[in-house]
Amino acid sequence: MNRKPVFRIGTDDFKELIDEGGYFVDKSLFIREIIDGNKVVLLPRPRRFGKTLNMTMLRYFFEKTENDQNYLFEGLAISHYSEYQKHQGQYPVIFISLKDVKGVSWVESRRRLVEKIGELLAQFKYIEPTLDPIYQDGFHAILSGNPDDASMKASLKNLITWLYNYHQKPVIVLIDEYDSPMIEAWTHDYYHEMTEFMRSWLGGGLKHENAHALYRAVITGILRIAKESIFSDLNNLKVISTLQSHKVSQMFGFTEHDIDTILSDFSIPDHGKVIREWYNGYSFGDQVIYNPWSVTNYIDNLPNPPGPHWLNTSANTLVYEELGRGGIEIKRDLEKLLSGEEIRYPITETITFRDIGRNPANIWSFLYFSGYLRAGDPKFADYDPNLLTYALSIPNKEISAAYKQFVNSQFEKGDPSSGITSFLSVFLENKKAEILEQTLQNLTISLVSFYDLARLPEAVFHAFVLGLLANLISVYDVRSNAESGLGRADILMIPKTTRYQTGYVIEFKSIYPNDDIEKSAQEALTQIRERKYDSSFISGGIEPNIIRYLAVVVQGKSVMVKEWFDT
Repeated sequence: MNRKPVFRIGTDDFKELIDEGGYFVDKSLFIREIIDGNKVVLLPRPRRFGKTLNMTMLRYFFEKTENDQNYLFEGLAISHYSEYQKHQGQYPVIFISLKDVKGVSWVESRRRLVEKIGELLAQFKYIEPTLDPIYQDGFHAILSGNPDDASMKASLKNLITWLYNYHQKPVIVLIDEYDSPMIEAWTHDYYHEMTEFMRSWLGGGLKHENAHALYRAVITGILRIAKESIFSDLNNLKVISTLQSHKVSQMFGFTEHDIDTILSDFSIPDHGKVIREWYNGYSFGDQVIYNPWSVTNYIDNLPNPPGPHWLNTSANTLVYEELGRGGIEIKRDLEKLLSGEEIRYPITETITFRDIGRNPANIWSFLYFSGYLRAGDPKFADYDPNLLTYALSIPNKEISAAYKQFVNSQFEKGDPSSGITSFLSVFLENKKAEILEQTLQNLTISLVSFYDLARLPEAVFHAFVLGLLANLISVYDVRSNAESGLGRADILMIPKTTRYQTGYVIEFKSIYPNDDIEKSAQEALTQIRERKYDSSFISGGIEPNIIRYLAVVVQGKSVMVKEWFDT
């Protein structure tokens, strides 16, 4: 009887996964791409897309050890290529992950760097007797946790040299999550110090004066950040981003073929549609990619329903901060994304964190590389024939949940009764317009900063009300600026279920301080009626007596909601 396959959730060490009999989606041909590829390669990919598992796979394949590790690769695709098998177990390997190098200050992060590099050197303590006396003090200082800056910055370069001299074999360097310390530094305001260290440590180590000492170096991270400052001297660096069509594109995340195999192996063919709706939608070059972390968690949690597995508060903090800083342009684009539309922008692969705030368009590059957007349909811009732009969209239901969390975080302030729950209850419990007015008034007070900056408060208000209503997409078809009747309604809420049968037509108005708010509300209701915005409901068989017509008028920080009753 065959044993039921099982994912080892959270196991990102290749040897541990194989030894424990965990289910492995075969990405071993990644080894072939590294052997055939450039001397130094940078692979930016979103978090939890299999970077660490692939990096440890490389380590156990190439690493020269006393123990035979060939058994780990038996039956995998790479085992069928004898010309690549000859590389197995032949090289000294430097493997280091920087994902845990975190701290609220440079002093704290430097201490973590000293610990990590000290642990690395401790693995190769056997070379100590062969070192020239001039290097032994620096070696011991790092091991003891008390090195000077010069020893730290030169540690990668020196270790490559020492291992090459000892083994008379070129060295393989694997650096996982290189940008994790950079993201932490940006968040806590010591970016300059971290950048200076990384430039010397990475740049000095990988641009080795002895070219024969380094066989291959593979670097992974989330963002291609600070290329100009960290990797500026590396003329041997090859960057393979998710925008590029490359054989490596199918090595991170699950492809359509991988998903078909998984559905068959786990005997769950009927779950393909759900997996595609929730966790598909990424495009790495010419490959359609699924989020592997979310797919494995969904299957492991069956028969529980699908939900967001990839998202967590700490990982979303930087994304939320950058969205929150955005101005009117960002809010209007976010409205389009939440409506299921595409926005078109260039993707800047060489942005730094400082660039994000300088140009509103840069935030979309940041969100794309972080895994929060899908990019497709590349076209040169009409306004600049040399500028390539991409159609950007929300890839799946899981990422849609992330944007909802962001919108909710902007509104969930002060008294919980005036927040998102109270707002949604107006529609789910068919409450009076006065209750909606009170809730929106409370929310508006918490959004003073948006109104102070916005040139078009109606658009901002529309965007964030729409974002809140996105929480109801399981029971309502929420449409923004939808054609209906003789015009475009600001928001239509068309019922999807018999439990919530009431339909809503909502029209927004923004007026000046001296304008008549009552009159404006009546004009909005008249517009709804004369332009027959309820046509989409009537044609869909919804009776007029269960349609509600609401006018929302914004005047500075005051909100009025009026309802039209057919008398």
